[in-house]
Amino acid sequence: MLDATHFLTHLGLSWILANLWDVSRKDRCLIVLAGILPDFEGITLLWSKETFLSIHRVVGHSLLSGVALSLVLALRADARWVTGALALVSFHLHLVLDLVGTGGLPIQYFWPISRQGWTYPDHWVLASWQNGLVMIVTLLGVLAIAWRRGRTPVECVWPRADRRLVEGARLRAPTRS
Repeated sequence: MLDATHFLTHLGLSWILANLWDVSRKDRCLIVLAGILPDFEGITLLWSKETFLSIHRVVGHSLLSGVALSLVLALRADARWVTGALALVSFHLHLVLDLVGTGGLPIQYFWPISRQGWTYPDHWVLASWQNGLVMIVTLLGVLAIAWRRGRTPVECVWPRADRRLVEGARLRAPTRS
């Protein structure tokens, strides 16, 4: 459960970042993708825990991956330079959150050139009050964007459901003056 909330924090922070600029829906979704794709290496859990532990925070969390991912996403974007730059920031926001908030598992940032792992000595455990606070602030940011701009991260996978979600929430919320 805690890993799921951390994933949602990655998603939410990337969403907030994507909404700080006036970019298209597609570009917002690409920026969010850059913030959650580093954990795609979690699929190795299907093979074994040992495989996962040997690859997690190596390939998907490296500078090479971040640059390659940002370039690929920029090529798919409407606003290539802005989206590519924000994708790279979103990717690194993911890494910072992992370094600080997930119990000290090292990130091999310069893989494949170096296998040296980076850690943050004052990291929080996954079930910490600090991670809880980051999650709450992120949720509030996502809700503020939904209220002000009429969109949520759901627009990336199901735009019609996103509109209904926002409309339903606005019907129940007090009106702004």
